[in-house]
Amino acid sequence: MVRLVEPSVYAPAAHGDIFEQVIMELINPTPRAMDGYTRTSFQAGAPFDLLTFPEAFAPAEALLSVLRSLSQVQTLGCIHVGLRPDGDDENHLFSNAEITSLLKALLAIPAIVPQDLASFRSWFEKQPAHFHFNLGCLFTLDVDARPRICIHPKLVRSQYENSPLPEKTMAEANLLSLVTLLPADKRYLSVTIQPLICSDALNLPTDRATPPPLTAVNSAETPFDIPPDHIDVVSISTHTPQVEYGPQATQPRPREWHLEFRDTFCRAAQDGELPRHHFATFILSNFETLKGGSKGGLSGIFQPIDPREQQLHRAVGLNRYGRSKIDGGNNGWHQSAPGKPGDWQWRGYIAALTQPSKDEAVRVLGFNLSSMLRDSSMWRPIGAPNSCEVLLGRWQSPNHLAFADWEAGQT
Repeated sequence: MVRLVEPSVYAPAAHGDIFEQVIMELINPTPRAMDGYTRTSFQAGAPFDLLTFPEAFAPAEALLSVLRSLSQVQTLGCIHVGLRPDGDDENHLFSNAEITSLLKALLAIPAIVPQDLASFRSWFEKQPAHFHFNLGCLFTLDVDARPRICIHPKLVRSQYENSPLPEKTMAEANLLSLVTLLPADKRYLSVTIQPLICSDALNLPTDRATPPPLTAVNSAETPFDIPPDHIDVVSISTHTPQVEYGPQATQPRPREWHLEFRDTFCRAAQDGELPRHHFATFILSNFETLKGGSKGGLSGIFQPIDPREQQLHRAVGLNRYGRSKIDGGNNGWHQSAPGKPGDWQWRGYIAALTQPSKDEAVRVLGFNLSSMLRDSSMWRPIGAPNSCEVLLGRWQSPNHLAFADWEAGQT
């Protein structure tokens, strides 16, 4: 079960409340009456296996607050979130002093496993004191209900993180992060997650002349002594503008993931330099409206399989990669597929939130994955995401969100 979060606007002062209340709602849902019954799929069983938030989202204090509250929780899926020092809108980069303070506070949390932070601490101690870093965090509870934490720095600077001001210029890191989950139940196979921050997923040059994270994991120089054979999930916290197309008179104009991300998806599925990612599922969380008012959105999932469905949910649209069997030509990305389903040969698809929000502060897209792609028998059709639902969060008061299912919340 995957849940990904799309806030309606980039508004750091509200991020902490959204972060904590979305997690609380998924763990302990508000009862909602539907057709005479109190039910919602968000209440059935475990609330999620992976929950992904955008880049530069949770203030450090909000992260610490959630981690401290986990002593009251017995089971929890993985939560991946982009971090910021505080709720101030001025800067999302961490200074040396702010990282030092964060590490000290993390290590003071009861039941924390210090070894989880050892590699990051060892790397951080070697960094120049004037550097500023963009950080993300993936955390969960293990079978003993202990909080397990991976702090990971951004490795590839975006064009928006280069400034004449040193405190607003991101230093590119060179610490790769992978998280492997080893099930206590031996019937299940291990799952490896690669947590990334936005432009980390792109095939861009770096200041340190090191390969970008996807390539680095697959290279002969990988720093992992025994790297996993497969990366199953790439979770990407993003804050990125999307491409709009169509007539200007059409409002809102449709959007699609910009080309560099779509190229990444195609490379991961087939490039000989990325064999560990050939069966990877990409999970992407983005703000609908970015800092400065530009258009983002399209939080969703990429998988290199035929979706076999025209639409997963009324709020979700498909962007598919393939070609027409009738017209021929090269493979490409298509927003629509005229004719019969058999007229097309699909190789992969992106399913993402496409309906514009109304008065919501946040939307949570949820869906089930039948299995990891590498675990699916080639004798049977691979199952596309199913049981797709959207949870809406609206401000009921300045600091309190009220949640409703998408269908119930539509007017």
